[in-house]
Amino acid sequence: MFRTLGPHPESRFAHNDYLGLRRDPRLVSGLIRALEAGLPLTSSGSRLLSGNLDLFTGFESRFARAAGFPAALVFASTSEANRAAICALVDRHDVVIHDSLAHASLIDGILHSGAKRKKFAHNDPADLRAQLCEGGGRIRLVVTESVFSMDGDVAPLADLHQVCKEEGALLLVDEAHAVGLFGANRTGLSEGLPKDHTFIASTQGFGKGLASAGGILCTVPAVLERIHNLSRAFIFTTAPSPIAIKAAELAWDLSCADIQRRSQLDALCVQFAEGIQTLGWSLPRREIPTPIFPLLCGGLESAIRASAQLAAQQIFLRPIRPPTVPAGTERLRATVTADLHTSDVDEFLGALRHV
Repeated sequence: MFRTLGPHPESRFAHNDYLGLRRDPRLVSGLIRALEAGLPLTSSGSRLLSGNLDLFTGFESRFARAAGFPAALVFASTSEANRAAICALVDRHDVVIHDSLAHASLIDGILHSGAKRKKFAHNDPADLRAQLCEGGGRIRLVVTESVFSMDGDVAPLADLHQVCKEEGALLLVDEAHAVGLFGANRTGLSEGLPKDHTFIASTQGFGKGLASAGGILCTVPAVLERIHNLSRAFIFTTAPSPIAIKAAELAWDLSCADIQRRSQLDALCVQFAEGIQTLGWSLPRREIPTPIFPLLCGGLESAIRASAQLAAQQIFLRPIRPPTVPAGTERLRATVTADLHTSDVDEFLGALRHV
């Protein structure tokens, strides 16, 4: 069943446009100029037949260099990029070990690949090492997010990379909730990892911090060659929307240039975190501010009740239920975005006092 927020389809604290760019005049005017210059509404075909555009190849080249990889490929969604990447890296002879809280699209990619699936305890390099030491598999691939979508905590990427390097495994990092926010070039937290034979790929989504749609896979040419020749998700689908890719490129450029907006987001995240903790809500440990805040309510009924209490005060958050989160960890998921003001955060905290 599809859900909306009734008369409030866009709650201030319930969406993932972390930089608040979805109506930014600079982004809107850039798209208008591109359309007036001839940008088509659709690619109208697969990349291998008629749907390739200079826009795609140019953006891929720029983004790959910024992320530290030699090559990249855009997709209509990050989920599609994750599935294509994993299926290009492993098959039924291999093993994939994923963080226990990894996104569903990463798990779908593992299942589609036919590889044996294992998981390691959330953000636990020691348990990852133990899993890798059990052996098995011609290729062993480790998969994690950088910023986790439901908890807002951050993977210990340097430690995970070191374990993978020492144990001879490959590493893939999903940066969907970090792109536009982190890294010197705003490609995500894995931007600073060594681009060696261990760190094989990253995926970045455009539907969150970059206020658009689609995603990109950054990797090495050999992986892209396999996708070009073997990936059903790439071969048998229309290329991404040119408008979405142009919007993502413009938003990425803004994320790199608008330092004040990023500082505003950090300040609001700190204000929000301190406020809810003062009210007695605990947060997962995080080394850096992120804009995702899980409000664990103590079960589904409590989450539903808290949602109704906040809605009565004009704060609209839907309960997050299984299977999105494990049973017993139902919650309200609040997000902070750069287009909010300190008064908005104060209003939320005031409403939360009555929950």
